[in-house]
Order: sequence, then C-alpha cells, then structure tokens
Amino acid sequence: MATLIDATDLSAPELDAALAPAAAALRAGELVAMPTETVYGLGAHALDPVAVRRIFTAKGRPANNPLIVHVHDIARARALSPAWDERAEALAQAFWPGPLTLVLPRSAEVPDEVTAGLDTVGVRVPAHPVALALLRLADVPVAAPSANLYTRVSPTRAEHVLDGLGDRVAFVVDGGPTDVGVESTVLSLATPTPTILRPGMITLDAIARVLPDVAYRASGELAEGEVASSPGLARKHYSPRAQVVLADPADAEAVAAEIRARAEKNERFRGLMKQVLTPYDLLPTNQPPKLEMLAELRDKLERLPSKVMDNNEDFSTFYAEVKQVTERGEITTATLPLSLIHI
Repeated sequence: MATLIDATDLSAPELDAALAPAAAALRAGELVAMPTETVYGLGAHALDPVAVRRIFTAKGRPANNPLIVHVHDIARARALSPAWDERAEALAQAFWPGPLTLVLPRSAEVPDEVTAGLDTVGVRVPAHPVALALLRLADVPVAAPSANLYTRVSPTRAEHVLDGLGDRVAFVVDGGPTDVGVESTVLSLATPTPTILRPGMITLDAIARVLPDVAYRASGELAEGEVASSPGLARKHYSPRAQVVLADPADAEAVAAEIRARAEKNERFRGLMKQVLTPYDLLPTNQPPKLEMLAELRDKLERLPSKVMDNNEDFSTFYAEVKQVTERGEITTATLPLSLIHI
C-alpha cells in the first residue's frame, strides 16, 4: 500500500522535509501521486523509460496515449524542446504556473514512452505549491497523467487516489482538494496554426489575447490504434462505475423517481433517457462528450435554469461528487450545479 504524505498547511522548510522521500522515489524510478491545481497526477521520472512504462501498467492506459511532462519552471521546459520560440515564451509568461500544456517538438532526451512515439511533447508548469516543491526537490521532469485507473473519473482528493491506485504507487502526496478539478488545456505549437487539442480551464478567448490565430482541432474520433495527439481524446473518458445522465436541476428528483419506478418494473429506460439532457445535446460537433469540455460550453449552458461551473471550485466539487454518487448502490442524485442521476 502507498505511503501517504500529508503536505497540507506546511511551511517551506517542513514541506521540503516531508516531500524528500517522494522526491527520492521519483529520481529512483518509482511512481508518486501528487496534487496539482487541476487533478491529482500519477508521476514518474519522464526521462526514465522504465519508470514511464510503470504509469501505463498502473493505470491500464494504452501506450498510444501520450503523457504530459511537468516541470517546476520555464527554464526546465525550454530544455525539453529545441523549437521553443517567442510564442511558447509569451504563453508561458502569461499562463504559467497554470493549467496550460504546450505541445512542442521534443528534444532527444524525451523517450518514446512519454510521447507515444510522436515527435512532440506536452509540457507545463503546474500552479500548486506542493507540486512545485516536489518537482524542484526531485530535480527531474515528471510525466503525470491523472492518478486514476484508465477511463475512470479523475481524482481531486488524495483519498480518491488511495482508493483507486493505492496498491500501485510508492507514495501519495496529500496537498488537499484541487482548486480547478479539470485537466489542463492542451495547445499545440507544432502545427501551422496554434491548435487547442483538448479544451480545459484556459479558454480559446484567453489564449487568443496572446496568440490571435489560435483554433480548435477538427473534431472526430480516433481510429483503432491511432496515436492520440493529446491526452483526453479517446472516446471513452472519465467513465464512472455506473450509467450517468445529466438533467435540469429542477427536474432531477422527478426524473430519478421515474427511473426508480421503472426499475422496480424492470422496464427499459431508453424513452426516458431521450427526455434527459445529455452532454451530446451541448456539443456543436460529433466529438465525444468529455466533462472538461464544459469549461468551453458555458454559453451553451445558459439556457438552463442554473449555470454550470461558474468557478473553479465547482469543477473540483463536480468530480468529487461524481465519484461519490456513482459508487453508491442505490438510484440517487448528486447535489451539483447540473444534477447527476445515478441509475
């Protein structure tokens, strides 16, 4: 079972001392779960191919899904790409530390295991004091996808990591609940036009204030075995352990009651589901629904009686309650900005 390190509410000297074993474990090629401002990440030495392969084994993640590399400052990020340019510098200065991942041509020291064989690497500086301290102490770049089993809901608290991966990692560093609760925006600078590969907390409008010609990637599903240009593009993503539908908060209890009644009669629910708001109703294209895309859909959600995700805290709460409500055995609703019904 993982060793839990409580790094909450520690000042600098005490924090460094508490994190020293985890930093040593990262340098030695072991797995360490750490907090970031987005979600908890499952970290490994990014320049150690054997260590990186342990991430895929622990998560059950396919090898055609690249990883994001986390570093503690811009200088370390520059060293990971020979093509760092004025665009990358401007974005880093504007948004780092923060939830923006930049995809750039990779340096020779970045192994194929991190990039899924692509010639690019995603890199960012997280905006969490515990993550920054751990990265500084380890003094190595750290590849870190979300610290959950592949396709499961992302962890926003240390206990989520312990529940899902506690027997597969050396250390879990508890930095308290995450602030954002949704993964970083992934922006490619390796394309002719800067392209958002994965929407996240940093919006297109915010990026456009730095790079006016930014655009979204073309929609469409990955072909079988196709290497993803970014994490989070697989069709099945953030999948709870139960069927979940989204409903207008005003109707959630009534819909749940109807589902309970039909469940008692063993009736099929398909007709009911067509009456319930689903993520597909909110998407302008055929791109598979992903919870993080709600960050880019606020304008489309204004038709609902209550807005969804008005601030960062809502995201973290959203993920936490998704995990909680979908692991119960009964039909129930979650108290969220947009109600979830577990069936």
